[in-house]
Amino acid sequence: MNITQLQYLISAAQFGSFTKAASVHHLTVPTISQSIRQLEEEMDTIIFHRTKKGVAPTVEGELVLKHAAAILKNIDSMQHELLILKEDHMESITIATIPGFVPQVVQATLELMQSYPTLKVQMIEGDTQTVIKHVQDGYANMGLLSYSKSQQNSSLEWVPIVEGNAVIVMNISSPLRYFKTISPEALENEEFVLYKDEHIENIAHYLMSASAGNRISLITNNTDALVQMVVKGNAITIAPDFIVNTLSSTYKEQLVTVPIEQLSSDNKAILGRITKVDEPVPKMVEEFTTRLTDRVHHISLQMD
Repeated sequence: MNITQLQYLISAAQFGSFTKAASVHHLTVPTISQSIRQLEEEMDTIIFHRTKKGVAPTVEGELVLKHAAAILKNIDSMQHELLILKEDHMESITIATIPGFVPQVVQATLELMQSYPTLKVQMIEGDTQTVIKHVQDGYANMGLLSYSKSQQNSSLEWVPIVEGNAVIVMNISSPLRYFKTISPEALENEEFVLYKDEHIENIAHYLMSASAGNRISLITNNTDALVQMVVKGNAITIAPDFIVNTLSSTYKEQLVTVPIEQLSSDNKAILGRITKVDEPVPKMVEEFTTRLTDRVHHISLQMD
C-alpha cells in the first residue's frame, strides 16, 4: 500500500469511474485498474463492484475509503506543518537602508552568513522617509538611517549605532580645505549638492543663509552621484563623518572634510537602527546589528 494507490482509490470512488480517475491523474485506465486490483489483493478485500456503468464501493470498500481519506488528510496536515516549521526556522531578514550605508550592510551580511549559511537577506535602498515607512508598514524588519535627535518619534524604537558630526565635504582643490571650521560667513557663491534628507537640508539652509549667491544644484539619494559632483564638479556637500569614513579609499583620497562651526548638539548626526515599537526584535536582527556595530566602530577607530 502506498500514498499513490490511496489517491487513485479516492478518485475512483469520487467519480464512480476508473476512466475519469485515469483522466484526472493523466494515466491509462488499465494503470488505475491494476493499481486498485493490487490493493484489493494486498488487503484480501473487494473494494469496488465493477459494472458497465462504472464502479461502486462495497461495504468493505466503504470502510477502506473512510480510512484512506483520513490517512491522506493526515499526510496533507503533516506536509503543511513541515512547511511552516521550515519557514519558521529559515533565517531571513529584510533591511531597509539609506544608500550611503549599503557597503557596510553587505559586509555585515557576508560575516553573518559564515555563522548562518542559509541566511537570506533582502535589502531595500531608499531615503530616510522611505526607510521609516518600510519599517512602520512592516515591510522591513529593521531600518538603518542617519538622523538627528529632533527627528526621532515615538512610533519607532531608535537604537543608536554610532554618533558623529556633520561635516562639509569638498574636493582636494577647493579653497575651503584650508579652514579649520566653516561658518555661514565663509561661504559665498558655493554650489551645494545634497543627500535627500531633512536633517542635511536644514544644515545646508543654515550654511547658505549668509550669502544669496549660494545655491543648491542637486538633491539626490544617490551617493555616487554626490561624490562625483564634488570630485569633478567643484561642488560641496554635507554628510555625517561616519558616512564619509565608509567611502572607498579612491574617493577619500580626492576629498577633504571640514567641521561645521557652531552646530547645536541637537544637530549631532546619529547612525541608528529603527524597529517597530512594542514588537519583539527578531534574534537575527539583533545579531546583524551587533555585526554592523562592530564594523562601524572598527572603521571609526581606524580613522582616529
